[in-house]
Amino acid sequence: MRTYAGLGWGSVKDQFYVIILLFVYRLLWGYCLYRLISSIVVPLLLRYPDPAPHELSRLLYFFEGELALTRGGLLPGAVWMLILLAAVHILLTPCIRAGMMYHLHREAEGERGLFLFQGMRKLWKPLTLFYILELILLGLPLYWLLPEALPSFMEAARHPQALLQPGLWVLGWLLYVWIIRLALLYMQFGYTSGTGTPAALLLFLRRLGSALPLSLLIGGLALLSSLLIGGMSLWWSGLIGLLLQQASYFLKSLFQVWGMASQYHVFKSSSTK
Repeated sequence: MRTYAGLGWGSVKDQFYVIILLFVYRLLWGYCLYRLISSIVVPLLLRYPDPAPHELSRLLYFFEGELALTRGGLLPGAVWMLILLAAVHILLTPCIRAGMMYHLHREAEGERGLFLFQGMRKLWKPLTLFYILELILLGLPLYWLLPEALPSFMEAARHPQALLQPGLWVLGWLLYVWIIRLALLYMQFGYTSGTGTPAALLLFLRRLGSALPLSLLIGGLALLSSLLIGGMSLWWSGLIGLLLQQASYFLKSLFQVWGMASQYHVFKSSSTK
């Protein structure tokens, strides 16, 4: 596992420009999402009564806020903007993934260069289908899980112990998401390399002992770094906190490239045997 992580880290240096592009993409995405949320929250907060509200003014404030959201045109515009951002995300994510995989294939063949945009052009269509399949598979359990869990979440406001059962369901769903994403990643490796998706899926099942701990190791490091930076940004507010928060986008991009490169080396070392 350490060997594959080290090989993946070696590939990260060759794809440093990809990390920079992912960082800029996440930065822009975060800024757009922030502007969208602030366009809803700030107008509502400006209506908050001053001085401190009594019961009647509080009720009037919530009533006015509800009218502003539903009939004032504030919420429909935000919903359409959120749909647009989601559509852009769905289109760009498989394109970026295609470029990263194509770069890994070319690197494995001993070539060096900037292959990201070339890979986007060649592989974006099949990987978009894989991404849509991923969204469908990840969303299917929610069709059953949300109606079952929602009453328990509502009950938890009065009885916190009601969260135990839906919490276990959520943990099971997260485990399912983890396995499905890894399996689809290997299937995409197989499709883009010409090995074939069934063969790549069988390879993934045979190499679970390497793939899962490797994913857990890199994912754990990513989570630890995010928690550390989040805590530091809360401790040092102001400009330093803002810079630390933006640095988290860079680290997320780095761990994404490292995680894919490490799993690719597991796939490549097994498929060549």
